[in-house]
Amino acid sequence: MWHSFFSNIFSLYSLLEGRAFCLFLFISALIPLSSHAQECIVHGRITDGHTGEALGRVYVMTNNNIAAISLPDGTYTIRLPLGKIVNIAFKSLGYETKNVIKKASAPDSIRHDVILFISENPLEEVVVTARSEARKLRESSMPISVISQHQLQGTASSVNEVLARTTGVTVRNTGGVGSASRISVRGLEGKRMGLFMDESPMGQMSNFISLNDIPTDMIERIEVYKGIVPYKFGGSALGGAVNIVTKEYPPFYFDVAYEISSFNTHRLSTILKHTDSKTGIQLGIGGYYTYSDNNYNMRLINLDDRIVRRNHDKFSNVLVGASLKATKWWFDELKYELLFSRTRQEIQGIDMDIREAFNHSSSIITGLTMKRKNFFADGVDFDFDLVYNYGRYGLKDTAKYRYDWNGKQYPAVSTYGGEQGNFPSDGRNKSHEVYGKLNLCYTLDKHHSINLNAYANHTRLLPKNELMDKVLGYAANHPSNMNSFAIGFSYDLALFDNRFQSAFTLKDFFFYSRSKVMESYNINELQTISLNRNHIGWSGSLRYRLSSVFLVKGSFNSEIRIPTSEELLGNGFSILPSTALEPERTTGCNLGFLYHKARKSGGFMEAEINGFYNNLSNMIRFTQDLLPSMARYRNFGSVQTYGIEGEIKGDVLPYLYVYANATYQDLRDTRKNIPGTNVSNPTKNKRIPNIPYMLGNFGMEFHHENLFGGKGQNTRILFDASYIHQYFYDFEVSVNQNRKIPTSFTMNAGIEHSFMNNKWTISIKLKNLTDREVWSELNRPLPRRSASLKIRYLLK
Repeated sequence: MWHSFFSNIFSLYSLLEGRAFCLFLFISALIPLSSHAQECIVHGRITDGHTGEALGRVYVMTNNNIAAISLPDGTYTIRLPLGKIVNIAFKSLGYETKNVIKKASAPDSIRHDVILFISENPLEEVVVTARSEARKLRESSMPISVISQHQLQGTASSVNEVLARTTGVTVRNTGGVGSASRISVRGLEGKRMGLFMDESPMGQMSNFISLNDIPTDMIERIEVYKGIVPYKFGGSALGGAVNIVTKEYPPFYFDVAYEISSFNTHRLSTILKHTDSKTGIQLGIGGYYTYSDNNYNMRLINLDDRIVRRNHDKFSNVLVGASLKATKWWFDELKYELLFSRTRQEIQGIDMDIREAFNHSSSIITGLTMKRKNFFADGVDFDFDLVYNYGRYGLKDTAKYRYDWNGKQYPAVSTYGGEQGNFPSDGRNKSHEVYGKLNLCYTLDKHHSINLNAYANHTRLLPKNELMDKVLGYAANHPSNMNSFAIGFSYDLALFDNRFQSAFTLKDFFFYSRSKVMESYNINELQTISLNRNHIGWSGSLRYRLSSVFLVKGSFNSEIRIPTSEELLGNGFSILPSTALEPERTTGCNLGFLYHKARKSGGFMEAEINGFYNNLSNMIRFTQDLLPSMARYRNFGSVQTYGIEGEIKGDVLPYLYVYANATYQDLRDTRKNIPGTNVSNPTKNKRIPNIPYMLGNFGMEFHHENLFGGKGQNTRILFDASYIHQYFYDFEVSVNQNRKIPTSFTMNAGIEHSFMNNKWTISIKLKNLTDREVWSELNRPLPRRSASLKIRYLLK
């Protein structure tokens, strides 16, 4: 494993010219140590005394002058001259001002955390303004779940595990670390979900960097939108969206974490940021590395319940990146980023003992971000992103023999080799993707604002698999181009001292693609396919605050999702083209109620319930083709969904936080006839198979400062439980239908202890405490009981 690790690092250094890379890292680390020797640095985190949430935009004033403004994660940093007594005031609208007197007697770094309490006589509007970003999002008109930074540091180790505990969300995995996964929100899953990072769509990048790869230590919060995708995100998605918001960093920030867990799993992540206070230029560098053998035991239901050890499921993934950010130029933020990633994933056999086949990918991503408030006019906010992604990927399957689970040897699938399917493969595909997003928001006054969003995407695929072409006797895959453009116009309205809010969005989607494809490998005639389509979608949402603790919200939408290049044109080795696909459209509504109250003794109580309806037409499903081992995407027809979800959470005691949520979602086939025929549909009004319909989560956290004595220490003891009711893999059209995904009930626990004012944190986690068998896909067992140890060092 370590040989693989160092090989990855060596290749990475070669790409980024390792010596210059190390010199840059060394100089960046020395800058803060040498530039302010005659000053004392005071830093810390500001939180709400009732909710414990981080407070952003708090003014930190020294001797009546603004010295700093806290970041969204509540952190602040100021510099004090040596030998002087300074009064530091922490001020935020709606909160009581807190004053602290400090004397800098020696050059040092002093941590001082601050807790602010809501003023006894706040104005209603002021209180809303002072709420944290996560709280404001939860109280917006859209149906949304927000996972704050505090919740990310629980028993979960990855983004998928965090999402799986969220109301209305399921995550379907096929195995351990790095395995294929699908995120589902209210039963709509896969490519219907929009995946975003800092409000930028991931698009083709998700084939190389998944949300699950991002270390939770680098995330400020996760936003899960249900039914409506915010207009400012751009792109086409329906059913919802997941947006990862990465952290904003103080002037100096160094964070490194290492985790080791069962099945020889290792995770390493680090980030270094340094900002020059005079120029406002921030330099950053960081990355992560993940490796796992995934060698857990599994029971093969399809082979007489045989117990075997997964022997070909190794996964490795490395990403490094650098950024340059300016905040004092004409733009409020001008940022350039460069990322490199590489992944290797072995293919675990289930029916046969696969020993050599694996998937591989690598990519280089570069991006430019520009933001400015009052862009050439008061009240106009400008936000622009431009990203280019170059990727290389493919399946390598060239083994000379195949083996069953008894060790018996068989000839390869072809005289040229191969362990799976009908053809060997040596994929060396390339892809180019460029996308740009422009968002212009004009605030007319405190009641009205309008927003214009434009999103353009160009994808060029260059498939190359000479080995497969050699077997077939002709080139099966050819270059293709796909262009899409979406423009959206939105209007926001706020009335009655902000008690009423509404938003309406109108979008126009256009896409064009051109390629040469084969509709079937047994008919080797090329067809030139040109597609040109245009569709309109819209959405609206509103909410009304009935009192200081209670609000009601509603939304309605008619959204469009354009098929991806893979769905239309295939992937070059296992998915056939399906150029006749129609875009999916969903029409739905949501009605929800939210209760939130701060407790006098500290903390809060919150309860939310939502009912939803959705009708999905031209549903796209991944189905097996007539050709063995090949598949393609097809329009399934119409699906109707009814559901209800609820959550309650809060501080039942000053040191005890509890949450519980539950979801029921009923997806039904509403097709009258079998597509393309006049034959009545035998599955009409039957529940859509292979999608969970009843699920829930429960958890609690005990937290206490200096539980074991000493100072600057904090301890958290955590417990989570998750339940998913059994569901059928196929349509339930016969009493003899017995292919089911069995009921899943898992429990996790952990303990986290930080000391030296959060500089060091040690976490121990146990997952699947009762060692239950768990599946979320048919015949794809998930890991059973596992343990992990994580050590983190943070300096800021």
